[in-house]
Amino acid sequence: MNQYLDPLDSAFILLETPGTAMNIGAVIELDFGDVADPKERFDLISSNVAARIHEIPVLTKRIVRAPFDMTWPILVPAKNFDFSKHVIRVALPAPGTSEQFDQLISQFLSQQLPSKRPLWQLLVIEGLQDGRAALALKVHHALADGVSGAETFASLFDISPDVRAPAPRSDETNEGPFIGSSLGIMRAAFAQVRERPMLPLENVRSWATRLYEIGRALLRVIVIRRKRNMTPDQPTIFQAKRCSLNASPGVEKEYHRLRVSLADAKKTAKANGASVTDFVMTTTSGALRRLFDDRGEVPKKDIIAFVPINVRGEGSAAELGNQISGMLVPLHIDIIDPLERMRAIAADSAKTVGVQRVKRAKIFQDVPRVLGPTAISLGGKVISAFNLFDHIPPMANLMVSSVPGPPIPLWLSGHRVASAAPVGPLFGTFSLNITVLGFEEHLEFGLLGCAETMPDLASLRDYLLEEAATLIASSKD
Repeated sequence: MNQYLDPLDSAFILLETPGTAMNIGAVIELDFGDVADPKERFDLISSNVAARIHEIPVLTKRIVRAPFDMTWPILVPAKNFDFSKHVIRVALPAPGTSEQFDQLISQFLSQQLPSKRPLWQLLVIEGLQDGRAALALKVHHALADGVSGAETFASLFDISPDVRAPAPRSDETNEGPFIGSSLGIMRAAFAQVRERPMLPLENVRSWATRLYEIGRALLRVIVIRRKRNMTPDQPTIFQAKRCSLNASPGVEKEYHRLRVSLADAKKTAKANGASVTDFVMTTTSGALRRLFDDRGEVPKKDIIAFVPINVRGEGSAAELGNQISGMLVPLHIDIIDPLERMRAIAADSAKTVGVQRVKRAKIFQDVPRVLGPTAISLGGKVISAFNLFDHIPPMANLMVSSVPGPPIPLWLSGHRVASAAPVGPLFGTFSLNITVLGFEEHLEFGLLGCAETMPDLASLRDYLLEEAATLIASSKD
């Protein structure tokens, strides 16, 4: 059926530029299975994914945009859907080292998804040095956030080595005429107005209400910024000072992974009145301290992390689309002692999450509705053409995201999933994204950076691993 994207989902489409491929995903390694032949293994994985793809209908739909983006984009069934364009077999050159693997993933994540096809792609990767196979999945952020993506795409996997039969196919009926072109979406919009003449007036009233709410929110930000006694543990938008992490992300991306014991992270966090997300931000803070030292940089103010927050209601985790808010958290990089730093971050997070969750969730939804698709699209083009993200104040210095993973082991076509590192997007002034997924016994870190701005991303990966070990060891002392 045809489905208009929500304004927030639409914004991820309309604001996309060559440097901001708005994709999320995962990098997955598989244990050895019974099938040793690489081609036979690929055929098995490919056929199983193909048999279940109807369980995730959005994977067979594509985006249609109106002329000049006069209406919100719409999801329509993809005619002549070609599965072979979405599940692709690739091989690493010998000897298949981890460095070669990361390079392949970096190239894969640097490429935008073709707009004429459903916005997802899956690589089945062979030739790893240890003989394992791997997967790299990317899906457009307009279709899913981290929570819905993890929940929904889990249906491609099994909870035991036995491959389950796919769910029965349902006869989905398309409501309204099929829309296959930009002009078609305009005709559908005019048809809605003919059926509901009061629709434009209703939209204007809704627009005015949201504009009023956004104006109030911006006024609060301005007033707070002018107060000398501003609460330090609740940073406001644009309070962050530009540093070397902030720049318009270029086309070329760099990706690296690492993993930390989840049990140790939980134990360390709990012993200090913190959460696993606080543990992640503390290790990030320590690693950034060392990275800035390497660069000979002294940040003008504390580093601010933008932390996405899930605002889904109970039972809606598998609903695709974006239902997110976010909070701004200072990383206290000036505090040397890691445990003291974690306690400071935890205290800030506890105070800000309740305050910022609902307010920012509403703003995230309302701003795109007020601006409208044409203004958002034009604004994205202007910002990209003049590299304005290199000059405007950053909302934060980097993005740090923590996503809960499946609490049970997973298999794909009889192969147990050995690791699953997440992938978050780069956009705006963010040239570094650190996304963490709890999977089985590990915290899986996925680091995505702009290759130009973050040429030392591999060093940051190593620092994160060392900082996590230091934090865990400090808590045991």
